[in-house]
Amino acid sequence: MCGIAGIWRSKKSDRLELEIKQMTDEIIHRGPDGEGHWTDTEIGLALGHRRLAIIDLTEQGHQPMHYLNRYVLTFNGEIYNYVELRSELKKQGLTFQSDSDSEVLLAAYHVWGKECVTRFDGMFSFALYDKTTHELFCARDRFGEKPFFYSTLNDDFLFGSEIKQLLKIQGSRGIEQQMLYLYLNYDVVENPNNKAQTFYSEISQLPAAHCLLVKRGKLLKKWQYWDIDLSKKSTHSLSESREVFKELFSQSVILRMRSDVRVGSSLSGGVDSSSIVGMVKTCYPDRPFHTFTARFNDPNYDEGHFVEIMREKYALETHFCYPSSTQLIDELDRVFWHQDEPFGSTSIVAQWEVMKLAKTHDTTVLLDGQGADEAFGGYFKYFVPFLTELYHTDKKAFKTQLSAIENHLDQRPFFGKREMLRTRFPKSFDYLSDKTRSIRKRSSVDLSDAFTTQFLTEPTPFHRSTTLNEFLKNDLFMYGLGKLLRFSDRNAMAHSREVRLPYLSHHLVEYVFSLPTAQKINNGWTKSILRESMREIVPDEILYRKDKKGFQAPNSWMELPAVLALIDHSSDHLKQEGIIKNSVKENHWKYIMTSKLLENG
Repeated sequence: MCGIAGIWRSKKSDRLELEIKQMTDEIIHRGPDGEGHWTDTEIGLALGHRRLAIIDLTEQGHQPMHYLNRYVLTFNGEIYNYVELRSELKKQGLTFQSDSDSEVLLAAYHVWGKECVTRFDGMFSFALYDKTTHELFCARDRFGEKPFFYSTLNDDFLFGSEIKQLLKIQGSRGIEQQMLYLYLNYDVVENPNNKAQTFYSEISQLPAAHCLLVKRGKLLKKWQYWDIDLSKKSTHSLSESREVFKELFSQSVILRMRSDVRVGSSLSGGVDSSSIVGMVKTCYPDRPFHTFTARFNDPNYDEGHFVEIMREKYALETHFCYPSSTQLIDELDRVFWHQDEPFGSTSIVAQWEVMKLAKTHDTTVLLDGQGADEAFGGYFKYFVPFLTELYHTDKKAFKTQLSAIENHLDQRPFFGKREMLRTRFPKSFDYLSDKTRSIRKRSSVDLSDAFTTQFLTEPTPFHRSTTLNEFLKNDLFMYGLGKLLRFSDRNAMAHSREVRLPYLSHHLVEYVFSLPTAQKINNGWTKSILRESMREIVPDEILYRKDKKGFQAPNSWMELPAVLALIDHSSDHLKQEGIIKNSVKENHWKYIMTSKLLENG
C-alpha cells in the first residue's frame, strides 16, 4: 500500500524533479516508510512513489522499481496472488531479485503485456513506463479500491493517488458545478453517468476496471478490461452453492492475510465483519488476531454486545474507541483535507477513529467487510427489485416472498401502490417520471432557481433496473460502493493503514452473481448465501440479526452547539454563492461539506 505520482510534460521542463518531489511530499501519510523518484528530462517524464512497506520490507521492494533495464513502475496496492503468478512466470524462465508483488507485476507485464491486469487478484493502481515503446500504461483494479486521479490540463499528463497532489502542481481549483448539483439534489458524491468526473472541473479519475495509455504526454486511449457477465447462470443447488461460496470466501481471506506486518480487522458486530473474523480464525485457529471497533454510549448505535459474542467464541484481542461529537469538530477539517471531496455523513469521522486506534496498536493491515451488501444483496432497498423480478417471472413466489418480507420487517403493506404501479407498467411509469422531472427540479425546496435551471435537462443519476442483479451491479459500479471505498481508503491512509476487502474477490463476486435470485434474498433475509455459508462460523445471534444498523454515528452529534454554528455559517455561505435559497434540516450536512469544498477551491 503506497502513494503514487507522475508528470509527463509535453515540453521539456527543468522543474520535473522539484514537482515530482512536491507531489510525493503531499501524500507522506500514504507511505511513511520511504520515497523514490525517477525522471527522464529528455522526454519530460517523472514518476514518484511513497512507500508503506507491507510485503518484502527490504530495500528490494523500493519504488519506482526497474525491470530488465526496460520498465519503470510506480504501484499502489497489493497483488494478492503474486506467489502463484511468480511461480508461473518462473516456469517461463523469468528470474526475480525480490519477494515483492511489485516485481511480479513488472514480470507479468513483460510476458502478457496489457492483458496482465486480467490475471491479477488484487487492489491496485499503477503506472508502468516502457522505454522501448515509449508508452505509459496505467490501470486501476476491478472495483476501484485504489484511487487514480489524472489531469490533461495544458496538454500535460499528471496523475496521483489523491487530488491534492494535482492541485499542488497545476494550481487550478475550479469546482465542477454539475457534481455540486448532483450532491445537493440527489445526495450522491459520484456521477453514474460520467464515472471519470470529480468535484474538480479539471481533474478526472480513472474508473474501476479501466486502463489508459499515454505517449509523449498525450492520453491516447482509455478502455475497460473487465465486467460482470450477467448472462452466466449457476445450476448449483443451495447446498452446493453454500460449499462453493465458503471455499471461494476462505481462499479470498487466505490471500488477503498475506503480509509481512500484522493483520487485524475492523469488527462492527454485524454479519459481514463477523464472517470475516470468523473465517480468519477458522483458517488460522492458533493465530492471535486483533479487532478494532467503534463504540457509542447511545445503545441505539452501539454494537458492543455482538463484538463480545465474537470475542468469547474466538478469543479475540479486541480494542475499542468511543468517538464523540467533540471529535467531530476537532477532526473535521483534517478529515476533509484527506478526503479531498464531500463525504456522506458523520460516520466517516467514527471510521477515522477506528483507523487511529489500529495505528495505536501497531496493526498495519485491516480486513474490512465493504462490498458484501452491494454484491450479495444486503440492503432492505433490494427487496423492491427482488419482488419486481419475481412478479414478472413467478407470481406465486412473489406473493410468498412478499408475505415473508412483511413479516420480517413487520411492515404492511411493504410493496405499496407506487411500487406495484411501477412493477406492472414499468415503461409508462418511467416515461411519466421523465416528463415530470423538470417540474420537480424547478420546485426544489432549498436549491436556488438560478442554480438548478442549468441542470433541468440533465438525466437522473439513478439507473433503472428490472432485475435484482442489474440493481446490484449498478450499486457496485455506478453509485454506492465507490463512495464507501473512497471514504475508507482516505481514512485508512491518513493513518498509514491498509484496508483489504475479502468480499471483493472478483472470483467470489462473479460466482454470487451467477446464483439464482432466491439464494441472495429469501424469506425476508438479505445476503442469504452468506448467512447459509457461515452457519458453523458465526453465532446465530449475529447471523440472524434483524436490527441492521449500518456503520453510523448518533444523530445527536448534529445538535452540538459548535455543529449548529457551523451549519449556520455554511448555509449563509451557500446563500451568498447563490446555490441555496433556504436551509433545510435534512440537508445540513451537505451544506457543511459544500461550503468546505468551495473554501478549499
